[in-house]
Amino acid sequence: MTAEIAILNKNAVALAADSAVTIQKPGTQKIYNTANKLFMLSKYHPVGIMVYGTAELMGIPWETVIKIYREELGTSNFKRLIEFAEHFIIFLENNRALFTDRLQASSLEAMCHWVLSQIQLSIDEKVKHEIQTRGAVEDADVARIVAEIVGEHFDKWSGYRRLACFPEKFEAGLIEKYDQNLKQVMEQVFDKLPIDSVRGKLLDICAFRVTKEWWSLSSGGIVVAGFGKDDILPVVHSYTVESIVHNKLKHDPQGFLSNDMNESGIAMIIPFAQAEIVHRFIRGIDPEYRVEFNQFLRALLTTGYPAKLLEQFKDRLSEEDKRNTQAELIRLGRTVLAEFDSNWSNWERVKFVDPVLEIVGDLPKDELAAMAESLVNLTSFKRKITAEAETVGGPIDVAVISKGDGFIWIKRKHYFQPELNPGFFANYFGRAEK
Repeated sequence: MTAEIAILNKNAVALAADSAVTIQKPGTQKIYNTANKLFMLSKYHPVGIMVYGTAELMGIPWETVIKIYREELGTSNFKRLIEFAEHFIIFLENNRALFTDRLQASSLEAMCHWVLSQIQLSIDEKVKHEIQTRGAVEDADVARIVAEIVGEHFDKWSGYRRLACFPEKFEAGLIEKYDQNLKQVMEQVFDKLPIDSVRGKLLDICAFRVTKEWWSLSSGGIVVAGFGKDDILPVVHSYTVESIVHNKLKHDPQGFLSNDMNESGIAMIIPFAQAEIVHRFIRGIDPEYRVEFNQFLRALLTTGYPAKLLEQFKDRLSEEDKRNTQAELIRLGRTVLAEFDSNWSNWERVKFVDPVLEIVGDLPKDELAAMAESLVNLTSFKRKITAEAETVGGPIDVAVISKGDGFIWIKRKHYFQPELNPGFFANYFGRAEK
């Protein structure tokens, strides 16, 4: 995991990222504090990029992908920052050298294998249950169970939101192109189970796995921040990303983790990945505490209190009166809860959020950087003094991007000693001048 933050006001946007990366291996977990997650996206223009959630895209390190893109981008510039983000996504989708057809097919097979395995497990559990209940099942019973379970999963996947990044009829083209790959996966997963009658639904489920809003642990996020040529104030755009299949990147813009100050005019603190400490700082309460408190209050007002109140009048009310009174008490409890939530949110905003953002709105560039670094440090410190795994830690990279000065490193780690490697810097800046 990771902790990253973007803080932007009318002067600049400050970015900060920790260096921890978690490597999962069978039976063990290793954490290294040397990962690079914050980069220049362009050597010539005020644009940066952060990555979080995973250090790779389909097995290719993000650092490698970004630096190859930066070389290809060269001196190209765009009017708006959103165009940089879109251009980067198009680069990912069109780069067959990095993301080959075979790699895309393998990614699809892995995505579908997990989904189909969940269906197969559900079928096995239902068959075992019927055997225990009835003593035996016939072939017709197995076929019925298969149809029922596949139908349930098909309905579930159909209900998920379809991502806007995929064009119309994309699913049909995907199924046609990878027909043999998907058939092989189905044969591996279902073996001798009778799936002929539901094969079409299974293929649709595989396509839904790609195009619907459902993310695996291999998904991550990218944050593009800075200025386009015509942007006067800073902009941050963030996306959830997962994999490239059929030459389309599965991605989804995260509007609540984005801000274009040219349109909103509002300074903002935007945390990414492990963000609970930042929310605690801004809102005055830990998000988990707030969730637990709300759940307790909801149960009290809609279940506990109505039941206890009715208990006091159980001998005075008919069964029908009890039901009507209970329904009314639950309705009133929900109304009170909604009013509480509204009043709490207003108080929280006035007491904590607005005062912080008012100060952020006037911070100079160096203070923006210091604040970004401090908030990531707080998250790291919290992991260090609790029993939680230290999934946030290591040196913190900090950069400030402004319209006039461009991308400025405030703190940046190197895996080598800079004074021993003058050739690296000569080469780096030499290439930038070409």
